[in-house]
Amino acid sequence: MESKRNAGNFIERSDEMSSALNDDLEFWMTRLPAPLRNIPVIHLAIPGSHDTMTYTIERHNDVGPDESAFVRTLGRYCSFIAKPIILNWSITQPADVRQQLNGGIRYLDLRVATKQRTRDIYFLHGLYGAEVSRPLLDVANWLASHANEVVILDFQHFYAFTGEDHRRLVERIRQIFHGRMCPVSSFDHVTLQWLAARRYQVFVIYRNVYARNYEHLWPSGLWRTIWPNTVRADELIDFLNVELQGRPLDIAFVSQCLLTPDTPYVMKHLCGTLQRNLVPLCQKAILSWISQKQPGRGGLNIVIADFVSDNNFLFSRTVVQSNKKLLRSPERS
Repeated sequence: MESKRNAGNFIERSDEMSSALNDDLEFWMTRLPAPLRNIPVIHLAIPGSHDTMTYTIERHNDVGPDESAFVRTLGRYCSFIAKPIILNWSITQPADVRQQLNGGIRYLDLRVATKQRTRDIYFLHGLYGAEVSRPLLDVANWLASHANEVVILDFQHFYAFTGEDHRRLVERIRQIFHGRMCPVSSFDHVTLQWLAARRYQVFVIYRNVYARNYEHLWPSGLWRTIWPNTVRADELIDFLNVELQGRPLDIAFVSQCLLTPDTPYVMKHLCGTLQRNLVPLCQKAILSWISQKQPGRGGLNIVIADFVSDNNFLFSRTVVQSNKKLLRSPERS
């Protein structure tokens, strides 16, 4: 009798969760049932955006140091031809960061670089984007009105950075997210409920040895992420399966559900764009893949993609709703 009652409770919670999340992705963490708010965050399925800040890129901006010397030379001397092509293959997110957060995205993939002329720090991907302060302030302001939501900031790559540049960036991050940054620890007790009780709303991952100087900068080794680096959807799915099957059980894990155009591919599609040529094929494959997977211990955790706002954030919805499977299989958590 007790097992039937528990089963009924799990089904009720699952139905309740589906209804809530269908209504509003903006507060999906807040609306998770209590059992899911009390399991480690590394057992939850969390949607993220790849190259989050590329919506700030503009065609006239300089080519970034993340590109090869050859491409940078083309951008300097043949900008009217080269920059539109770079732009078409560099923008991965048309929605701004507030729209992404309102659409359920909780993991932000960030690439930064300096400029020699100013030493300011900018987001970039192929071309320079915005100086970092305004978009990060947008995140902080959003968090101020979403007290039970948590955002993961993953500073993935640093280009043309000195030790002084790292110091200035970290100081800016600390100023903007003061008091909200979760300190580094093991994940076994880090649940949404635990975070809310301490008013922690931000994980800052800093993938550079400079992170070891600060207790609030999470090192790369605690958030595993592997780049698939392919233009073929079948190879991507095989890669995702192998990596997920072998994921470490005691750290966070990022599944990069994206296709990446290499130089030969771009040269064959000079009039193409990432959104038109690769994203539809990728989205069809990954939405099916996500639907077949389950979060929990050893399961889905952070899942990132390009153009997450497509189809009214269908990607976010698919990832978030996979959490309801945990209510039907509590042993996985």
